Amino acid sequence: MTNLALLLASCLAGLLLCEAGLRLFHPKYKDLAEAPLIRDPNLLFARKPSHCSFHLHRESRAPHPLCHNNLGLRQHRDFSASDLESSINIGFFGDSFTENISMAAPFSFTEPLDYLLNTGGRRINVLNFGVHGYSTSQSLRRYETWDLRETLDHVLYVYYENDLKDNLASPLFRLDEAGQLATEEEAFSASFGLLSKLHLSYLALDVAGRLRAHLEDSRAKVPEREPAIEIGLATGNDEASGVARSEFALFRQLLRRWKEAVENNGARFHLVWPPMETRDFSSVAAIAREEGIQTLNLRDCFGERDLAHLRTPWLHSPYRFKPGLHWNEAGNRLAALCLHRFLEGALELPWLPEKDLELALRRYYSAFEAEASAGWGRGDAPRMKTASRPASPQAAAIREKYNSPQGDWADAPALWALSPDKLAIRSRFNLYLYPDDGWMAYIKEGCEPADFDARFFLHVFPTDVRDLPPHRQEHGFDNLDFSGKKRARACSVWMRLPGYAIERIVTGQFSVDGSGGREILWQGEHVFRFRG
Repeated sequence: MTNLALLLASCLAGLLLCEAGLRLFHPKYKDLAEAPLIRDPNLLFARKPSHCSFHLHRESRAPHPLCHNNLGLRQHRDFSASDLESSINIGFFGDSFTENISMAAPFSFTEPLDYLLNTGGRRINVLNFGVHGYSTSQSLRRYETWDLRETLDHVLYVYYENDLKDNLASPLFRLDEAGQLATEEEAFSASFGLLSKLHLSYLALDVAGRLRAHLEDSRAKVPEREPAIEIGLATGNDEASGVARSEFALFRQLLRRWKEAVENNGARFHLVWPPMETRDFSSVAAIAREEGIQTLNLRDCFGERDLAHLRTPWLHSPYRFKPGLHWNEAGNRLAALCLHRFLEGALELPWLPEKDLELALRRYYSAFEAEASAGWGRGDAPRMKTASRPASPQAAAIREKYNSPQGDWADAPALWALSPDKLAIRSRFNLYLYPDDGWMAYIKEGCEPADFDARFFLHVFPTDVRDLPPHRQEHGFDNLDFSGKKRARACSVWMRLPGYAIERIVTGQFSVDGSGGREILWQGEHVFRFRG
C-alpha cells in the first residue's frame, strides 16, 4: 500500500511539474485554459450568455471588457428574435480569429462591418459566433443547434489551418467506413470542469488528434485517397505540410454538411480565407471550389489595399499582434473593409465610393478614441484608453450601440473606467481597486520610464489569517512585492488580488541605497469594508 501511495504521489508530482512547465515555458494553451467557458452538451464548451469579465490586450496588457450578449455572441448589444426576424442577418463562425478576445469588442471586424453595412438606413445585423478554440466541427454544431439559424441570410466561416487537426481532436464527428459523417454521441457526456483549466488537457487533445490522424492514414488504402488532395499533394500524407489525408477528408464532409444545412434554410454559405500564409491553401481551396463554396481570400485583398506590404510575410506584417499570429486592430479594420466589399456584391447593395467608405470608418473609430483615425491607415494598432463619452451626438450613438453593456451586467460599472468610486489611494501612483473582479490598478498620469524603476511593495492583510500560506501566517500579511519595470504598461500596472477576503492593503515604492538601507518613496493604505 505504501509503494502504491508513493507511486501515485510521484505521478501526481510529475503531472504538476509538467503543468507548471507548460504554463511557464510553452503557454500555448493559456487563453483556452483561462477563458470563461461553460460546459455545453452539444458543443463541449461554449460562452456564457449575458456575461462580462475582462481580458488583457495582447500587446499593451491593458484590460478590456470581454463581454458576450444574450445569445452568447462576442458583442455587447443584445439581439431579440423579433430583431433578427425583421432584418438581414450575417453570421460569422470560427475560432479565435473570429472572436478576437485580445482586443475590445468595438475593434473586432464584425462591429465596424456592421456599421458600414448599415450606412444609408439599412437594417442589417452582423453576428459574431466565434469562440476561441473552436474547430470546424464545433462551429458547424453551433450553427445546427442554434434555435434562430433560419434567420441568417449569409453564413461565413473564417477558416484557419489549425482547424484541420482540431477537427480530428474534437470528438463531435468522425468518418464512418463509407467516408460519411457520423456523430460521436459519447462526446456529449464529456466532463467540463477542472480539467478544462489545465494546460495538459489541451496538450492531450492535440496529441490524441495527431495520433488519430496517423492511425487513420496508416489504414487508408491508396484508391481511397481524398481526390481533392491530388491538386496540391502527391500522396495521402504531405510530409512538407504535416497535413494528413484523413484531416482533409473529414474537413470536406463537414463543409458539405454545413453548406447543405445553410442552403436548406434559404441562405448562402461562404468560406473566408485568413490574410496569412498557410501550408494547405491549394488543397482547401480545391475542396471549397469542388463543393461550390464561394471563398473570400483576405490575403489577396490585404495586398491590394496595402501595396507596400503586398509580399510582406505575415510574421512581419503590421496587421498582426507581436507576439502572436492573430490579427491586431489594424488587421481587423482592413478585414472589415474587405468583407464589406465582398458583402456589397452578395447583398446587391449600392457600391459605396472608396472616399465615403474611409470617411465612414473614420467616423466609427473616432467614436471610441480621439486619435484612432490618425493611425488606422498606416497599419498602426491604436491603444484602447479610458475616454469620456463623445460630445458629438453621432459619435455617442455609435458608442452606445457598439460599446454599451447589456444584459444582467448593464448597470455594473465598467472595469476599465477609472472612476472616483474605484480610487482607493491617491499618491504618486493612484490606486484603483476592482475587488469584485479581483484586480487593482496603479495609474500615473504623464509617467516617465524612471517612475517604475523603484520596486513596489504590496502587503495584503486577510480578514482571516488562516487564509495565508503557513510561512506567512506569523507575519499576518501576504508579501506580494513586485518589479514595476516588468509589469509597466502605458503608465499603469495591473495586479491580481488574492482570492481570499481582504481586510486592508498597504502598498507603495521603496529604494535601496548602497548599504542596503531602504527608503520609502511613497505609500498608502486602504481598508476594505467588512463583507458580513
